[in-house]
Amino acid sequence: MSRFESLARDKITVIEEIASSQEILKALVHNEGNFLDKEDVDVDSVMYKHIFPYRFIPKTSEKMKTYITISFGRYKNVEGSFKSGIVKFNVFTHQDLFCTDYGTLRTDYIIMKLDELFNKNKKLGIGKAEFYDMDELSVNTDYHGSYVAYKTYDFN
Repeated sequence: MSRFESLARDKITVIEEIASSQEILKALVHNEGNFLDKEDVDVDSVMYKHIFPYRFIPKTSEKMKTYITISFGRYKNVEGSFKSGIVKFNVFTHQDLFCTDYGTLRTDYIIMKLDELFNKNKKLGIGKAEFYDMDELSVNTDYHGSYVAYKTYDFN
């Protein structure tokens, strides 16, 4: 097996997990404060429009949106047999979309749902993904949010 074959597999797993959560998809697509009351979202309508399997969005949209970008990095050797890495989710939205009807900011809601999906999840690498880091994020003067990161382990 290639040293980084598991990386490609993990990226697919991450996308599938996010796509399985209508709560996250609705928070991304529906700009209203009561986004959970809106219709279900087709996964194909969010890929490469709201969810990007890399750390950036290709261009800025004229429409106010919410985004998740995903990056895998900081891979290193652990005792010769394993490698560890970090999967990082950047969650940001237009500043006018922060407020929701659910007592939390839109980006905080999405981070909370991502944590439910990935913290202690056994689907990435071997063992469980472990919470690693979280902090605020500002992309430009209009888009802000947070990132959350998890450490994973796999065979070398």
